[in-house]
Amino acid sequence: MEEWLRANNLYQSKAAATLEPIIQAAQLLQVKKKTTQDADAICSLCTALTTQQIVKILNLYTPLNEFEERVTVSFIRNIQNRPQQRNDPPQLLVDTKHMFPVLFPYTPSALSLETLHIPASLGLDFLVRV
Repeated sequence: MEEWLRANNLYQSKAAATLEPIIQAAQLLQVKKKTTQDADAICSLCTALTTQQIVKILNLYTPLNEFEERVTVSFIRNIQNRPQQRNDPPQLLVDTKHMFPVLFPYTPSALSLETLHIPASLGLDFLVRV
């Protein structure tokens, strides 16, 4: 999604800011989750996620293979017991009904409408030149 926004020159739109929690959730799943320093890094990395959302993601995380370990309960408690310097909203989920306005740039045509000829084959006889 980020690449598509960049390719279509929409990265500065509010859509990119709305994707930030998803991006941070993906990053959260990729970082180490063992030590207190890891907990510090997670709290500083996940600024768009609430503590409740971070804990929920860590609780639901299932390792893909036998080389990875589950996130320990003590690590999750470490995240929960962090000083609450964040202004976390009470909601867990993102508002899925939020709609973004789409703005199309207007570029005026050099063609004058008075010189336009509408062919009869289009069947637009109801159009009258004013």
